[in-house]
Amino acid sequence: MAELVKIPYATSEYQARFERPYIAFIGQDRPRVFEAVLTALLPFDLRLENTEIVATGTPADHKTIFRIPERGIRFEFGAQDYKLTKELANWSTAEADGEILLAAERALMEGSGAKIVSCIATVAMHLQLLARPREEILAPFLPDPFKVFLPQRQVQTYGHHLKFADGEVLLDFSLAFANGIFLRFSSHFTGHPPLADVLAKVRSDQDTLFGILGVEEAANA
Repeated sequence: MAELVKIPYATSEYQARFERPYIAFIGQDRPRVFEAVLTALLPFDLRLENTEIVATGTPADHKTIFRIPERGIRFEFGAQDYKLTKELANWSTAEADGEILLAAERALMEGSGAKIVSCIATVAMHLQLLARPREEILAPFLPDPFKVFLPQRQVQTYGHHLKFADGEVLLDFSLAFANGIFLRFSSHFTGHPPLADVLAKVRSDQDTLFGILGVEEAANA
């Protein structure tokens, strides 16, 4: 039977990278795309005071940022990529958050000539166990040669980090929540797949990882 957990905090990020640096987004096209994205996000309660233009450092550091604090949303673009970050991420708002991403994406890309070559979706979450100690859940992931130390030493961190051709997984103790596990996983996509396909892959990855850990989110937790 799966161990019940609650997810007290989670974030998600979607990043799309351009085929090459598109300097127009931080140069002559910036006023146009700023107004286009601003207009696209006004129906989602964006306010002008929650926008920012960063024009210092190298060209790679230049960003235009749009924040919707009430929704925990931050959308930004630069010469190399654009990304949307969601604080307090959860599946109940994923569809509505996706509408914000698509609106900003359309406004940014329309008429630009920029081409998206790859996308990355990342989820980071803290899983707080409701019954069993986290050490028992993570013990199977400790390499066998090191288990001889367990009777004499208390493990303070696990730090499992696996990279694949199409993503990565990080697993560790949570430093923010008692009896918590920190889990971060990413999926890499070639080109610019539909957002529905990206969300489906992320949900499938989460379900698979929960199954490997033997945990399940408690209802109304």
